[in-house]
Amino acid sequence: MRTKKIDLPNYGVLDVTLDKLHLDHLHHLVEKYEPDNAKQQWMLIDDDNRFQKEVIGPVVQEYIGEYGIPEKLLSTHIHDLTFQKFWANYTGVGEYQALHNHNAVFSFVVWLKVPSCAKEEQSVPDTMHPEAGNFILQYTDITGRCRKQSWTLEQQYNEGHMLLFPSCLYHAVYPHFLTEEKRLSVAGDIAINSMLLKGISDQGMPLGPCNSQEFLKKDSGKAHI
Repeated sequence: MRTKKIDLPNYGVLDVTLDKLHLDHLHHLVEKYEPDNAKQQWMLIDDDNRFQKEVIGPVVQEYIGEYGIPEKLLSTHIHDLTFQKFWANYTGVGEYQALHNHNAVFSFVVWLKVPSCAKEEQSVPDTMHPEAGNFILQYTDITGRCRKQSWTLEQQYNEGHMLLFPSCLYHAVYPHFLTEEKRLSVAGDIAINSMLLKGISDQGMPLGPCNSQEFLKKDSGKAHI
């Protein structure tokens, strides 16, 4: 008897350990663009597109090479991707991000400072904090059941790491309670650049990629591209 393992097509997550020079760059951006009245979030600017060129671009290409683009193209043209949004998250005791997703193709988070130990947070006697300090992704499996993947955030394992994942994945960040120090992360979105065309989308139609009224000359029945 022989068996064959078959994994159905699906999308994954990339866990990237960043180099010190890139972490130093992110800390610099956080300090540079922190407003005087900063609270839980503020926007960042990727000076000289450095983080996009040196980190985001290569990591996104690695993801696409491994899993493909987690987005069904519904347009006649192929568009490039662009670094759309970039912000800092600075969360204190009891502060959290509720379950949500983003309107983009890829999203990422980089943990710059993790002052709490999630295992300690979750094991305090007489409390109900089973996922305190965790970052979670929620998704459905091939049977339609809801699943959850948790990252138990701790300094030694997660500081300096970046997660890249499809933006449509719902995710959340649970609060910490045992330290007054704040958790610092940066996050961002990579979206479709509607202003930049890379070519015509071949949707696999029998008449070819030019089978679109957009490309047909009037009364000729022939495509012009």
